[in-house]
Amino acid sequence: MIVVLAIDALEYDLVEAFGCDNLKQKFYGKTDISEFSEPRTMVLWNSFMTGENREKEVLALGDKEMWNIKLDIKDTFFARFENPKILDLPGFNYDKEQHELERGMLKEFFTAVGDEEKAEIRKKYNSHAFEHHRRIKKEFADALSGDYDFVLGYFSAADVIGHLNFGNRALMKMIYRDMDEIAAGIDDTLIVLSDHGMERIGMFGDHSDHGFWSTGFKDLGNPRITDFAGIIMEISEVE
Repeated sequence: MIVVLAIDALEYDLVEAFGCDNLKQKFYGKTDISEFSEPRTMVLWNSFMTGENREKEVLALGDKEMWNIKLDIKDTFFARFENPKILDLPGFNYDKEQHELERGMLKEFFTAVGDEEKAEIRKKYNSHAFEHHRRIKKEFADALSGDYDFVLGYFSAADVIGHLNFGNRALMKMIYRDMDEIAAGIDDTLIVLSDHGMERIGMFGDHSDHGFWSTGFKDLGNPRITDFAGIIMEISEVE
Protein backbone atom coordinates (compact mmCIF):
# COMPACT_ATOMS: atom_id res chain seq x y z
CA MET A 1 0.00 0.00 0.00
CA ILE A 2 1.12 3.55 -0.79
CA VAL A 3 -0.09 6.18 1.67
CA VAL A 4 -0.21 9.94 1.17
CA LEU A 5 -0.64 12.05 4.29
CA ALA A 6 -1.94 15.24 2.69
CA ILE A 7 -1.72 18.02 5.26
CA ASP A 8 -3.02 21.43 4.27
CA ALA A 9 -0.65 24.28 5.20
CA LEU A 10 1.98 22.08 6.86
CA GLU A 11 4.81 24.56 7.34
CA TYR A 12 8.41 23.39 6.88
CA ASP A 13 9.75 25.71 9.58
CA LEU A 14 7.30 24.44 12.20
CA VAL A 15 7.97 20.80 11.37
CA GLU A 16 11.61 21.61 12.11
CA ALA A 17 10.92 23.76 15.18
CA PHE A 18 8.58 21.23 16.80
CA GLY A 19 10.88 18.26 16.10
CA CYS A 20 8.32 16.28 14.12
CA ASP A 21 10.65 13.46 13.12
CA ASN A 22 7.88 11.17 11.88
CA LEU A 23 6.59 13.85 9.53
CA LYS A 24 10.14 14.47 8.32
CA GLN A 25 10.95 10.78 7.74
CA LYS A 26 14.40 10.18 6.17
CA PHE A 27 14.18 12.74 3.37
CA TYR A 28 12.24 15.99 3.47
CA GLY A 29 12.17 19.48 2.05
CA LYS A 30 10.10 22.23 0.46
CA THR A 31 7.98 21.92 -2.66
CA ASP A 32 8.31 24.51 -5.40
CA ILE A 33 4.96 26.19 -6.06
CA SER A 34 6.43 29.27 -7.75
CA GLU A 35 4.65 28.45 -11.02
CA PHE A 36 1.35 29.45 -9.38
CA SER A 37 0.40 33.12 -9.12
CA GLU A 38 -1.17 32.54 -5.70
CA PRO A 39 -1.01 29.42 -3.49
CA ARG A 40 -4.70 28.53 -3.38
CA THR A 41 -5.73 25.22 -1.80
CA MET A 42 -8.17 24.21 -4.55
CA VAL A 43 -5.70 25.11 -7.31
CA LEU A 44 -2.84 23.16 -5.77
CA TRP A 45 -4.69 19.93 -4.95
CA ASN A 46 -6.32 19.91 -8.42
CA SER A 47 -2.86 20.25 -9.91
CA PHE A 48 -1.55 17.46 -7.67
CA MET A 49 -4.29 15.03 -8.74
CA THR A 50 -3.92 15.67 -12.47
CA GLY A 51 -0.17 16.19 -12.65
CA GLU A 52 -0.60 19.47 -14.49
CA ASN A 53 -1.01 23.14 -13.59
CA ARG A 54 -4.77 23.70 -13.25
CA GLU A 55 -4.59 27.26 -11.95
CA LYS A 56 -6.18 28.94 -14.96
CA GLU A 57 -9.16 26.55 -15.07
CA VAL A 58 -9.81 26.65 -11.31
CA LEU A 59 -9.46 30.41 -10.84
CA ALA A 60 -11.73 31.04 -13.83
CA LEU A 61 -14.60 29.57 -11.79
CA GLY A 62 -14.31 32.25 -9.11
CA ASP A 63 -13.67 32.01 -5.38
CA LYS A 64 -17.04 30.48 -4.52
CA GLU A 65 -17.72 28.21 -7.48
CA MET A 66 -14.27 26.59 -7.43
CA TRP A 67 -15.25 24.76 -4.23
CA ASN A 68 -17.86 22.84 -6.24
CA ILE A 69 -15.14 21.07 -8.25
CA LYS A 70 -15.32 17.29 -7.98
CA LEU A 71 -13.01 15.68 -10.51
CA ASP A 72 -13.96 12.31 -11.93
CA ILE A 73 -11.46 9.67 -10.82
CA LYS A 74 -10.61 8.95 -14.48
CA ASP A 75 -9.19 12.49 -14.71
CA THR A 76 -6.74 11.83 -11.86
CA PHE A 77 -3.81 9.50 -11.31
CA PHE A 78 -5.93 7.70 -8.69
CA ALA A 79 -7.58 5.79 -11.55
CA ARG A 80 -4.35 3.90 -12.17
CA PHE A 81 -4.73 2.05 -8.87
CA GLU A 82 -6.98 -0.97 -8.53
CA ASN A 83 -8.57 -0.03 -5.20
CA PRO A 84 -7.76 3.52 -4.02
CA LYS A 85 -9.28 5.25 -0.99
CA ILE A 86 -9.33 9.05 -0.95
CA LEU A 87 -10.50 10.91 2.14
CA ASP A 88 -11.90 14.45 2.03
CA LEU A 89 -9.60 15.87 -0.68
CA PRO A 90 -10.48 19.32 -2.10
CA GLY A 91 -11.44 19.04 -5.75
CA PHE A 92 -12.33 15.36 -5.43
CA ASN A 93 -14.59 14.54 -2.49
CA TYR A 94 -14.11 17.34 0.04
CA ASP A 95 -16.92 18.10 2.50
CA LYS A 96 -18.23 21.33 0.98
CA GLU A 97 -20.55 22.02 3.92
CA GLN A 98 -17.53 21.92 6.22
CA HIS A 99 -15.73 24.48 4.08
CA GLU A 100 -18.73 26.79 3.87
CA LEU A 101 -19.20 26.69 7.64
CA GLU A 102 -15.53 27.54 8.17
CA ARG A 103 -15.70 30.42 5.69
CA GLY A 104 -18.87 31.73 7.32
CA MET A 105 -17.32 31.70 10.78
CA LEU A 106 -14.19 33.44 9.51
CA LYS A 107 -16.37 36.19 8.06
CA GLU A 108 -18.22 36.48 11.37
CA PHE A 109 -14.92 36.80 13.22
CA PHE A 110 -13.54 39.59 11.08
CA THR A 111 -16.80 41.55 11.09
CA ALA A 112 -17.31 41.19 14.85
CA VAL A 113 -16.60 44.36 16.82
CA GLY A 114 -15.92 43.46 20.45
CA ASP A 115 -13.13 41.26 21.82
CA GLU A 116 -15.59 39.08 23.71
CA GLU A 117 -17.58 38.33 20.57
CA LYS A 118 -14.40 37.56 18.63
CA ALA A 119 -13.18 35.24 21.39
CA GLU A 120 -16.46 33.33 21.36
CA ILE A 121 -16.41 32.94 17.58
CA ARG A 122 -12.79 31.78 17.67
CA LYS A 123 -13.66 29.19 20.32
CA LYS A 124 -16.54 27.79 18.22
CA TYR A 125 -14.45 27.90 15.05
CA ASN A 126 -11.58 25.97 16.64
CA SER A 127 -13.94 23.45 18.25
CA HIS A 128 -15.63 22.75 14.93
CA ALA A 129 -12.28 22.32 13.15
CA PHE A 130 -11.04 19.85 15.77
CA GLU A 131 -14.28 17.89 15.60
CA HIS A 132 -13.83 17.50 11.85
CA HIS A 133 -10.17 16.57 12.36
CA ARG A 134 -11.09 13.77 14.77
CA ARG A 135 -13.61 12.36 12.29
CA ILE A 136 -11.11 12.29 9.42
CA LYS A 137 -8.47 10.83 11.75
CA LYS A 138 -10.78 7.92 12.57
CA GLU A 139 -11.70 7.34 8.91
CA PHE A 140 -8.01 7.43 7.96
CA ALA A 141 -7.08 4.86 10.62
CA ASP A 142 -9.86 2.58 9.36
CA ALA A 143 -8.65 2.96 5.76
CA LEU A 144 -5.10 1.97 6.70
CA SER A 145 -6.39 -1.41 7.84
CA GLY A 146 -8.52 -1.85 4.73
CA ASP A 147 -7.81 -3.74 1.52
CA TYR A 148 -6.56 -0.77 -0.51
CA ASP A 149 -3.48 -0.31 -2.69
CA PHE A 150 -3.50 3.50 -2.28
CA VAL A 151 -4.78 5.62 0.60
CA LEU A 152 -4.79 9.41 0.75
CA GLY A 153 -5.99 11.20 3.85
CA TYR A 154 -6.43 14.97 3.68
CA PHE A 155 -6.14 16.84 6.98
CA SER A 156 -7.14 20.51 7.09
CA ALA A 157 -6.65 21.41 10.78
CA ALA A 158 -3.22 23.04 10.40
CA ASP A 159 -4.68 25.38 7.77
CA VAL A 160 -8.11 26.03 9.28
CA ILE A 161 -6.86 26.54 12.84
CA GLY A 162 -3.76 28.36 11.59
CA HIS A 163 -5.69 31.10 9.81
CA LEU A 164 -7.03 32.42 13.12
CA ASN A 165 -4.41 31.09 15.53
CA PHE A 166 -1.00 30.84 13.86
CA GLY A 167 0.46 33.14 16.49
CA ASN A 168 -0.65 30.72 19.23
CA ARG A 169 2.51 28.63 19.36
CA ALA A 170 1.19 26.13 21.91
CA LEU A 171 -1.94 25.42 19.88
CA MET A 172 -0.03 24.98 16.63
CA LYS A 173 2.48 22.71 18.37
CA MET A 174 -0.37 20.51 19.58
CA ILE A 175 -1.68 20.13 16.01
CA TYR A 176 1.75 19.35 14.60
CA ARG A 177 2.49 16.80 17.33
CA ASP A 178 -0.84 15.11 16.62
CA MET A 179 -0.02 14.88 12.91
CA ASP A 180 3.41 13.53 13.82
CA GLU A 181 1.76 10.78 15.87
CA ILE A 182 -0.48 9.91 12.93
CA ALA A 183 2.59 9.60 10.69
CA ALA A 184 4.30 7.41 13.31
CA GLY A 185 1.48 4.87 13.06
CA ILE A 186 1.87 4.30 9.31
CA ASP A 187 3.92 1.22 8.40
CA ASP A 188 3.39 1.36 4.65
CA THR A 189 5.24 3.43 2.03
CA LEU A 190 4.47 7.00 3.07
CA ILE A 191 4.60 10.36 1.37
CA VAL A 192 3.83 13.41 3.50
CA LEU A 193 2.75 16.36 1.38
CA SER A 194 1.32 19.82 1.88
CA ASP A 195 -0.10 22.14 -0.75
CA HIS A 196 1.52 25.23 0.79
CA GLY A 197 2.89 26.28 4.15
CA MET A 198 1.87 29.13 6.42
CA GLU A 199 3.46 32.35 7.59
CA ARG A 200 2.57 34.44 10.60
CA ILE A 201 0.69 37.72 10.16
CA GLY A 202 0.36 38.94 13.74
CA MET A 203 -1.91 36.47 15.52
CA PHE A 204 -3.14 35.11 12.20
CA GLY A 205 -1.69 32.97 9.41
CA ASP A 206 -1.58 33.23 5.63
CA HIS A 207 -0.39 30.88 2.90
CA SER A 208 3.36 30.82 2.27
CA ASP A 209 5.16 30.41 -1.04
CA HIS A 210 6.26 26.80 -0.56
CA GLY A 211 4.89 23.46 0.54
CA PHE A 212 6.38 20.51 2.45
CA TRP A 213 7.24 16.97 1.36
CA SER A 214 8.88 13.93 2.92
CA THR A 215 9.56 10.30 2.07
CA GLY A 216 11.43 7.41 3.62
CA PHE A 217 12.81 6.15 0.32
CA LYS A 218 14.20 8.95 -1.87
CA ASP A 219 15.49 12.52 -1.79
CA LEU A 220 13.16 14.38 -4.15
CA GLY A 221 15.11 17.64 -4.08
CA ASN A 222 12.82 20.61 -4.70
CA PRO A 223 9.83 19.01 -6.48
CA ARG A 224 6.77 20.71 -7.89
CA ILE A 225 3.40 19.59 -6.60
CA THR A 226 2.58 18.51 -10.17
CA ASP A 227 5.51 16.05 -10.06
CA PHE A 228 3.92 13.82 -7.44
CA ALA A 229 1.49 12.03 -9.76
CA GLY A 230 4.49 10.68 -11.65
CA ILE A 231 6.52 10.02 -8.50
CA ILE A 232 3.71 8.02 -6.93
CA MET A 233 3.10 5.97 -10.08
CA GLU A 234 6.81 5.15 -10.28
CA ILE A 235 6.64 3.79 -6.72
CA SER A 236 3.53 1.75 -7.50
CA GLU A 237 5.33 0.02 -10.38
CA VAL A 238 8.16 -1.05 -8.07
CA GLU A 239 5.96 -2.31 -5.21
